[in-house]
Amino acid sequence: MEQSGNTIFSYWGKADPNYPGEQKWHPLPYHCLDVAAVAASWWDASPTIQRTFLAAFGCMQLQQNKLRAWILFFIALHDLGKFDVRFQLKAPNALAAAWRQLGEEDHRVSSRDITNFDHGWAGMAWANQEYRQWIRYDDADREIWEMWKPWLAAVTGHHGDFYEPTKIFAPEADDTVIAHDSDARQGFISVLADLFLMREGLRLQDLPPFVSTSAQNLLAGFCAVCDWIGSNTDVFIYQTSDTALANYFAASVEKIQTDDVLHRFGLFVNAMDYKGISALLGSKESPRGVQVRVDSLPTTPGLTLIEAPTGSGKTEAALAYAWRLLDQGLADSIVFALPTQATANAMLTRVEVFAEKVFGNANVVLAHGKSKLNFEFDRLVIAGQRRTVQDKEEASAQCAAWLASSRKRVFLGQVGVCTVDQVLLSVLPVRHKFVRGFGLNKSVLIVDEVHAYDAYMHGLLGEVLRRQRATGGSAILLSATLPASIRTKLLEAWESSGVGKAPYPALWHATQDSASCATVPDEHRPERREVITECLKLPGAIPNDDVMERIIAAAESGARVAVVMNLVDVAQQLARKLRGKTTIDVDVFHARYRFMDRQKKETATLTYYGRNAERYKGRILVATQVVEQSLDLDFDWMLTQICPVDLLFQRLGRLHRHRRESRPTGFELPRCAVLSVEGEDYGLHKLIYGNTRVLWRTERLLASVDKIVFPEAYRDWIEQVYQREDWAEEPSAVYSGYLAWKGEQGRREAEAKRLTTLTVSNFRDEDSATTALTRDGEMSLTVLPIQADERLLNGQMLNALNERDLAEMLNLHAVPVPASWEKRLMDCRLENQGNLAGYRQLEMSAEEHGGWLATSGKFRYSEDFGLERINNEST
Repeated sequence: MEQSGNTIFSYWGKADPNYPGEQKWHPLPYHCLDVAAVAASWWDASPTIQRTFLAAFGCMQLQQNKLRAWILFFIALHDLGKFDVRFQLKAPNALAAAWRQLGEEDHRVSSRDITNFDHGWAGMAWANQEYRQWIRYDDADREIWEMWKPWLAAVTGHHGDFYEPTKIFAPEADDTVIAHDSDARQGFISVLADLFLMREGLRLQDLPPFVSTSAQNLLAGFCAVCDWIGSNTDVFIYQTSDTALANYFAASVEKIQTDDVLHRFGLFVNAMDYKGISALLGSKESPRGVQVRVDSLPTTPGLTLIEAPTGSGKTEAALAYAWRLLDQGLADSIVFALPTQATANAMLTRVEVFAEKVFGNANVVLAHGKSKLNFEFDRLVIAGQRRTVQDKEEASAQCAAWLASSRKRVFLGQVGVCTVDQVLLSVLPVRHKFVRGFGLNKSVLIVDEVHAYDAYMHGLLGEVLRRQRATGGSAILLSATLPASIRTKLLEAWESSGVGKAPYPALWHATQDSASCATVPDEHRPERREVITECLKLPGAIPNDDVMERIIAAAESGARVAVVMNLVDVAQQLARKLRGKTTIDVDVFHARYRFMDRQKKETATLTYYGRNAERYKGRILVATQVVEQSLDLDFDWMLTQICPVDLLFQRLGRLHRHRRESRPTGFELPRCAVLSVEGEDYGLHKLIYGNTRVLWRTERLLASVDKIVFPEAYRDWIEQVYQREDWAEEPSAVYSGYLAWKGEQGRREAEAKRLTTLTVSNFRDEDSATTALTRDGEMSLTVLPIQADERLLNGQMLNALNERDLAEMLNLHAVPVPASWEKRLMDCRLENQGNLAGYRQLEMSAEEHGGWLATSGKFRYSEDFGLERINNEST
């Protein structure tokens, strides 16, 4: 029944004929206030939310209450488009109970129009046409509308897309029905103005604060998550419309606070008091290197760059500083982004220990598999799988679909660990990108191995940093080997700058204008370390028989040997050859595995070559770039194919990484053999790294010395190799190759920046499409090995899984492959829609002696070697 004749109560907001209660629908005004109540409670509980919105909207502290009023007013308008008979007819029984039964004499709206009616778009369109009536002001120059427009786009776009205010026509219905809708919209606006604006001395004719792109995305993300919670029927039960709106809103806020809803769902947990970096170290450890500077960094929002050697404790320094920012209310959570799935997986255990010390029972979410999820947070997914009359339009269903992918839910826990791709998607035109953005803006963003990204990814990362700064957020970037040119670009993204010549190690902190730079006290500077080097020139830089005999001899003498190849194909072939020549264990590790197998490979690699590995006999690991980053490995001898100097130094960081009582004879000192090509044609290595100048210069420096001295080389070598000035003896082919590469890098960076300016969601946000958007090249396609009867290789039927379990299963069974494989995968099944969209389904059958063979005969898969191409065709 209508409350006191008020038309706004004759509309349903949520309806479910299977709802466990007598009431089968929830009044639209109540649902809108449920969502606003979540926003109000979150705002009041979190100084971070308050500070982030003040920064994003450019408001002073004195304007905080007024800003809160505008935010609640507009968030309550998120479902404005449901005040339309075309939406209401989606649940005719609920409409009849809320208002009256409508028959053919009342409307001629087709079932198609009812099904396709988009209430988000309608809310924006009706506002554009009716707002003058609502505010009772002519607004001839549309000044008020231009200020309202981005606010309304943010809240009406809470289902994933921002809408432009296009023309909307009245429904094919009786005039009384049309007038009823119009009166309801105007009445609801008036009620909300009384409830939120007037209490702060504001009127509908007043201009709301200006909305920048960053502010709009922040508001949209906040509104979407509040809608997900506000649509949860375990919290907000369906009610009859017999409570005044002001009283209902107050009761909803009280319920959220009394039941500790935000904490229960794992969305908000207060951090414990900062206890110093020593609390994050082992009982016998004390702060070292850059760690001793953490407590002297300012507790203000900003960009922090930490440059320090591999294995020097950068991770703990970053986490300790993030804890300080959490303690000061400058962030509510942490998002830790790494270059690859393997590095993210390796970080989880360290982060779990940190989270327990800082948050207690926290939501720790790994984007690629194992997660320590709050039970109630997990229930959001389960609850959203109950279908209502709105089906996939339902906010709780969209919540379930979004959170079903662990790669996305990292942004709503206390600590999320993911690849950098998930962070970069927050600025790309994909659905619900703003939920990612909201999660980042309220977090300390930590990006590890920041040197490891190409120009395209740095173009996206720069936009992430700009938006983080615009919302008063913080970011911490880590690297052992950061060229000055990249450091300059990162600081420029924060609208800051740094000095050209910097100490090493270095800690930079930028708030605005110039960045301050500090180094560590002399007693904490890295120890002098020498790595004995040799440079071997071989066809294709591939180990010949003599080199393989040296590898085997070293392992037979007890050495743990790493052989790092730049191509997976070469690594697979070399491992097979070595196994044919020796009884010594030869392991293989690269990126082209199902993730479930890669996790096993990673665990085995750490077991045999990690810090605590039993080293009673020799062993050989043939690997690719996966060993460069974040894995705590320790080799006695290393052979590596030529690569850029900064990546070479990353690889060398896994050589004699830990102090040991003894090393095998002949390997008492760290040694590395670098394999390069004959002549100046770098072949496939050029395709991988692009910049032949950097490869050539790295090789020239190696040829001129018999050892590399650290830490001096971190600055001297890297700056020489990456300097813009020509070297006197540079071959013309190398220089012309550099110019071509430089032009292509500029194009890629420009393309990345262009994509960040698009507002329409042009791209899918499925996990299978992620790297195609965020990485302009290698490993940007996703293959799903599958049997002919649509079973996975482990026998699991895909159609027997619910949406959530299917998302996790696909994550575990998918294999990343290079973009260059696209033609070779043409016979794979590829769907454009649905849960399998973007996955190239590679049909395979079991082989007699283990493993799987593609029906096309082009590929083989095994848990040991991963996905292999047959016939050894060139990449």
